Amino acid sequence: EEFNEEDFEEIPSDGISLPLIARTINELLAQDGEDSLAFSIAKLHEISVTTPEWDNVLRGKLMFETYKGFDVLVEHWEKPKKLKKKKNSKATKENVNDDSEEEKDIAPPEPKLIVTEGKLAGRDYEKEVTMISVKGRVVKIKNDKIEGVRLPTAKREKGAK
Repeated sequence: EEFNEEDFEEIPSDGISLPLIARTINELLAQDGEDSLAFSIAKLHEISVTTPEWDNVLRGKLMFETYKGFDVLVEHWEKPKKLKKKKNSKATKENVNDDSEEEKDIAPPEPKLIVTEGKLAGRDYEKEVTMISVKGRVVKIKNDKIEGVRLPTAKREKGAK
């Protein structure tokens, strides 16, 4: 049972690495050589290692590379757009009172959690941005503003149970 550092690189926070499990199963089946029953089973059949409750959230470089071009939902924080202040005319400047001081005390608007749908174009770790294509235009979202990138839930076909 030899493990490389790469094997532990993509282990999610829940501690389960499906690629590591699949590789280990294949190594164990091939352990007795090409003439063994286990090797013959592995050669003729496919073993699928899945998790029943995967949350569809993309984690790690490998997943972002694998799902490039797929539809994704990006949950990210965005500040509401600032409203332009109306310029005061000369008449209103003369009548300025303490109301202008109250306007200065107004807190900036809170950032909102927004979900943007598009196709995953990539993730740049040097520039710290995630790029998604929305209606043919690439939108760059700073990674520190992203709450999560996930695949949309699978659509069911008519007749599927």
